[in-house]
Amino acid sequence: MVGYEAVDKDVELVIGSGPGVIKTTVELLIFTVIAYFTTSGPLKDFPAEGKEYKLLVLSFVSFFFVAYCFVMRQGTTYAALNKPEVIKSQDPKIVSGLKNVDRTTLNMLEQMPCFLLMALPYALFVSPTVGAYLVFAYVFFLILYPVLYDKGAPLLFISTFPRYFILYYMAGALLVTAPRT
Repeated sequence: MVGYEAVDKDVELVIGSGPGVIKTTVELLIFTVIAYFTTSGPLKDFPAEGKEYKLLVLSFVSFFFVAYCFVMRQGTTYAALNKPEVIKSQDPKIVSGLKNVDRTTLNMLEQMPCFLLMALPYALFVSPTVGAYLVFAYVFFLILYPVLYDKGAPLLFISTFPRYFILYYMAGALLVTAPRT
């Protein structure tokens, strides 16, 4: 590939597919066991009473609001607030600031499909109220990402790990609730 010449011939990239599958499986199993003991009964009939969705709707609007704040933060940083020479600067402070802006938005977008894939069915079929509280918790930890990004790991995990665990819990609850139906 053009522009991707090897710098060091002795360096080889190792892809983490196996460990990724193992980690996902273990975490899903852990949170499925937790969900087994914290959820009860079959899947709810859809739709539930309208009142049950009030808090859920507010929680999803909060996610939308924070997601768009991240996107607009990125867009205004690049397109409205800084001249091109600032954006192209190699100054470490500017590069670091732009990386924070980019990774904040990208992390949110990378996780959004899994978030929607678990949060919507959980809230609709297991519990709209608990789903709402879990979405609010997810949003809280999402907001921490740009604050903790520059501090790196392990502090950044305060934002990311709870969000993963919330989604694993929802997935586990769906796994144990569906067969009870």
